[in-house]
This record gives sequence, structure tokens and C-alpha cells, in this order.
Amino acid sequence: MAAARISKRKLKEDTFIATTLKAWEYVRDNEKRFFIGLVAVVCIAAVAGWAAYARKQSGIKASSYFADALASFRTGDLKTSQDMFTLIAREHGGTEEGAYSSYFLGKCLLETGKYPEAIEAFDRYLSKSARHPFFRDAAMEGKAVSLENEHRYKDAGDAYLELARNLKTNHFMETSYLRSAAENFRNANETEKAIEVLGILLEKAKGTERRDIEIEMEMIRG
Repeated sequence: MAAARISKRKLKEDTFIATTLKAWEYVRDNEKRFFIGLVAVVCIAAVAGWAAYARKQSGIKASSYFADALASFRTGDLKTSQDMFTLIAREHGGTEEGAYSSYFLGKCLLETGKYPEAIEAFDRYLSKSARHPFFRDAAMEGKAVSLENEHRYKDAGDAYLELARNLKTNHFMETSYLRSAAENFRNANETEKAIEVLGILLEKAKGTERRDIEIEMEMIRG
């Protein structure tokens, strides 16, 4: 008797069953490896989830503390606001509120005459200002004023000049910053730099103001 012919459907079913059995045997023989991989995936997911939750909670706390610190700053309670901005900048430095707290800390220190500490605070904010640029110009000005009050006239002149050349928001203050730069360079006996800045001002001036700048440049040259 001729061998019975096997239908295509039967062939497919047999292939599927054989493949399934092979896969099951492979998993059984390598179950420890599969289990370790599964645990690793679960751990990675758990860590990622916890990190996201922690960041969210940190942001909520930072926002709340920052609002309280700003309220103290607006009412003139510089001691309280300084302490709070210091805490936020230290504990939540990676947040937007943490970055801006360094700027406001610099403001508090500037207004209380702690100029070296103010410069450090402004620099900490400026190092993060690429991501959080809102107070960039104000921080540069605060740093320049602090340097000037410390009688570091050359550094103050450089800060004012950099600010004038790279303004982000306060463009109407350009000539004022250039004037401050020139005055600080004069105080530092940096004659050539003072004349250079006055030359920039001369190009922007008109009428009697232009004549006054020309006279000032002649006086510096002697």
C-alpha cells in the first residue's frame, strides 16, 4: 500500500509544534540565563522609574523653596532669603530654581557688601546660564559691580566690556556699560584699553556728546 500523503496544513502544524518544542527546550536548558536577564531588565526599569520620580519630587521642592525665598527677598529680608537661596543652590543645583538661586544669592551678597562671595555666586550662575539664560545680563552686571567695589578695576572693565559686546536682553544699556568699562580701565591705568572703549563710544555718539568723548580721549593721551 502506498504511503499516505501528508497535507500542507498537517506539515505546517508539525513544523510549528516542532519549533515550539525546540524553543521550550532551549528556554528550559537556559532558564537561569533567562531569569538573570529578566531580573536585570526589571532592575533597570525600577531604577529609571525611581530616578524620574526623584527628579520630579526634587523639582517640586525646589519650586516651593524658591517661591518662599523670593518672597523674603522682595520684602527686604536678605538674611532669610540668603540662607534659603544658599540651600536651594546646594541641594537642588541641577534644577532651574537651583541655577537662579545662585543669581539671587549673588544679589543678596552684593547688597550686603560681601563682594568676593557675590562674585563666586554670580560665576556659579553664569556657568549654567547657557541652559538658564534669563538673568545672564543681570548676573554679568552684578559681577562687574562687585569687582569694581573690590577695586579690581581691570577685571571690572573686562566684565563690563564683555557684557556690552554680548548683550542678550538689555541692549539699551550698551553705552552705559561701555562707559563703565572705560572708567574702570582708566582707574586701572589701562590707558590703551580705555581709549579703545572710548573709540567704540565715539562711533555711536552724536553732537556735543561726540565732542566730549574726543576731548576725554585727548586728555587720556596727554
